[in-house]
Amino acid sequence: MKNELVLAVPTELLRPMLIRRGLITEHTAEILSLVHGRRVFLPRAEAETDSAFRQIIPYVAVTRGGEVFSTRRLRSGTESRLHGLISLGIGGHIDKNRDGDDGETLMRALRRELSEEIDAPGADLSRLVFRGFINDDSNDVGSVHLGMFCTLETEGEVSVRETDKLLGAWLGRKELAGRAGEMETWSSLVIPELQY
Repeated sequence: MKNELVLAVPTELLRPMLIRRGLITEHTAEILSLVHGRRVFLPRAEAETDSAFRQIIPYVAVTRGGEVFSTRRLRSGTESRLHGLISLGIGGHIDKNRDGDDGETLMRALRRELSEEIDAPGADLSRLVFRGFINDDSNDVGSVHLGMFCTLETEGEVSVRETDKLLGAWLGRKELAGRAGEMETWSSLVIPELQY
């Protein structure tokens, strides 16, 4: 987290589009326009407690037929508010120092996060599908973040790279709802999008 400058958008500008808690599939073009045109970069330590801004987080569910790759956050991970919880998304902060500040910043950050967290030799980013934005201001984590939710269908095995921070496992799509109580909020909110 030291010296990270994370991409964020003023919450006040986003508020008219954040019409409900959950996956926002309406107004995505307007939200993306704000991300590109009104973004700011803030020190991460400051942004994590300032609900006047929403940090934009790429959040990719890796799927394989009837399964979704999940991770469980270990205590050594940086986000203590999510320790022990299952995540159905791979992703993280967009950092100006690592991801730049241009028209490719979002995709560069998404690719970097995927390559840092998992090894997925069968993943082809041309199969990436943008699904919408995850909005959840019901808790401290959600009130300062907005998830850019995508799915990525892959073939073959996927494994966790950051084994000191994460455990990885495939979950059947049909069992997701029954595990929602073990999941971070964003993951529980996107379950309907993954149960097809």
